[in-house]
Amino acid sequence: MTTSPESRLRQLGILAVLVLLTETAPLELSLVYPAAHSLTESFGGSGADAVTGAVSLAAVVCIPLLGRIADVVGKKRVLLWSGAVFAVGSLLCATAGSLPLLLLGRVLQGAVGGALAVAYAVVRDTFPRHRVPVALGIVSSGIGISGITAPFLGGALVDHYGYHGVFWFLFALSAFVLPLAALALPADRPSTGVPTAPRRRLDAVGALLLGLSAAVLIWSIGSAVRTGWPNPGVLVSLPVALLLAVGFWRRERGRSDPAVDLALLTAPAVRTTLLTAVLTTAGTSTVAYLLPQLLQTPRHAGLGFAFGLTALAAAGWTFTLGLGSLAGGPVGGLLARRRGPRSAALAAQVLVVAGALGFAALPGQRGVVLLLSLVFGVGTGLAYVALANLITDAVPDERAATGTALVAVANQLGAATGASVLASVRTLYPVGSGESLFAGTGYRLAFVLAAGATLLALLTTLPMRHGRTPATGGAATTHRNDLSVTPFMENGLTKESLT
Repeated sequence: MTTSPESRLRQLGILAVLVLLTETAPLELSLVYPAAHSLTESFGGSGADAVTGAVSLAAVVCIPLLGRIADVVGKKRVLLWSGAVFAVGSLLCATAGSLPLLLLGRVLQGAVGGALAVAYAVVRDTFPRHRVPVALGIVSSGIGISGITAPFLGGALVDHYGYHGVFWFLFALSAFVLPLAALALPADRPSTGVPTAPRRRLDAVGALLLGLSAAVLIWSIGSAVRTGWPNPGVLVSLPVALLLAVGFWRRERGRSDPAVDLALLTAPAVRTTLLTAVLTTAGTSTVAYLLPQLLQTPRHAGLGFAFGLTALAAAGWTFTLGLGSLAGGPVGGLLARRRGPRSAALAAQVLVVAGALGFAALPGQRGVVLLLSLVFGVGTGLAYVALANLITDAVPDERAATGTALVAVANQLGAATGASVLASVRTLYPVGSGESLFAGTGYRLAFVLAAGATLLALLTTLPMRHGRTPATGGAATTHRNDLSVTPFMENGLTKESLT
């Protein structure tokens, strides 16, 4: 089937708007990182940590809820409303003169956390099925754009305007993108289920229970690393996270209108994709979090590495990471369409393992660091689009946003584990600990653990039954019998299809 030039132009416009919309989610983190010093001067170290982490916790709570709302009331509507709330939060942050108001603004910014998941579902609804894998890769490339621009842009904004400058920029970006999105994005279409089927209700309580359990777990992990495991906050929060998860499970079991169908959540194709996402993201986030810190650490003779760089200079050493991620998105989409998303995931994991082990050797030459960053960045970009295609081919149309939201939550859990738990190993043998034989090898151990987590992801991906054939953009989900989550009945999942 041919596509008219007008149709192709409209699809390109939709992709451009989706890239800009989804760019706000990584930028609300990566642009704020260079402002950490400015925030610390204004609110202290604990206040700066709270400002940085509040948006992730809010995003984790919002992601399941937004995914389910998008499946029920429409994806365009959710993208526009979440973008508007993000704009309000950015404006509040830009004008806030106190920590409570700044934290409130960051919580509101977290509303855009599910934008990428909903954007993936928009692609599935809008594009011809054979173009969905590559389109998903292009949307994912926005993460690479932020990886290239954020360190330089954030540094310049903070140098000239303090932390307020970062939030004014995010407000201006959202004010620019929202009208374009309202014009370019296609109108929400009716559900693809049976026309006479009753309208699905929204189980907001169930979605909030899932999001809150994930958020409390992420907070617990970070708190445990910062203050040590045997502290009252962690001892209380971990059981709370478990109770919330049990509450979610009990509420959703047997409901006719669940926030997340437990049969979908526990289906092998979905379950293995989520586990792969957690492990892969744990590996990538560990390296991405530690590498700039290592480059800015004062020089130590025992390491043979060029330390003591400024934040801007460190960005000049690692900008190829974002460049590789930018290229990895479209390349991963092509690979998924031709060889299957499982092949794209395996290629991503091999590259991430190679990059992490390369950094574990603590190379001292700038050219080597640039090359390793490029390899690692390509692997990161491939991973995002591979996971998006894996989940897209594993869930039916009426669960599209819910499925991608689950992957987004898994990515957040992996990022929290990587940046908090695996990265904390660097403190065992810190740089500058005298002339000890092990001085600075904590970084080596952390990078090796990152490679190990990604290797476990690879071992999880290898036996996957789904994703072995070229990605279909979800076209085959309703009739392929080899997937453990199919065939789907028009009115929902059946127990027989999941066994």
